[in-house]
Amino acid sequence: MPDTASRDQILDAAERLFAEQGFARTTIKRIGGEAGVNSALLYYYFADKEELYRQVLQRLIGDLVRRTSGSLDRPGPPAARLRALVEAQAEAIASNPRFPRLLVRELAESDAAHAVGPLHVLAATTFRRLCDLVREGQAAGVFRPGLDPRFAAISIVSQVAYFAIARPAIRILLDTGPDGPSPEALRRFARHAAEFALAALTATPAVAPRRRTRRAG
Repeated sequence: MPDTASRDQILDAAERLFAEQGFARTTIKRIGGEAGVNSALLYYYFADKEELYRQVLQRLIGDLVRRTSGSLDRPGPPAARLRALVEAQAEAIASNPRFPRLLVRELAESDAAHAVGPLHVLAATTFRRLCDLVREGQAAGVFRPGLDPRFAAISIVSQVAYFAIARPAIRILLDTGPDGPSPEALRRFARHAAEFALAALTATPAVAPRRRTRRAG
């Protein structure tokens, strides 16, 4: 009976190729060759290329959910848990730099059709808990009450996601050289992003100066 190590080997190879070439251009034969296994073994684990692709996405998003949900479940004030969430998000990306590229391909080429299930899991776990965290901060008077928690949650996670997705542009903007920003640069940006988000959440809206009224006569 084939072991789980072979299955992981196939998933690793498929992940590399799907990230580099996209779903349509990646073939089962090429995946088998990259993984060093016979195509028959590949079909033992996965019914077809589409199921394999879905499993790749599920594994990546599942890892993100595990890392980020744990940071939100820990005790502590809302600000500390928000910082922990953003740092966990950065660590998930740093541990697998192919993740952003593969997800962008899926969104652009398939309109997230293959990732619907894992994204629903993300919405029901990390995203929902982050929205609840914002509401908790609002109820405690720590965060601004007028913000939509859903929009705030999207804004919080978008900063690190964009830094990773726009890596080629970030490389030029930060002049980091051909290898692009390092994992440590990503971690530093994550710390900045958390503080930036907290500043927006806790800032007092600017009050427009009162206009002077001219006295009559």
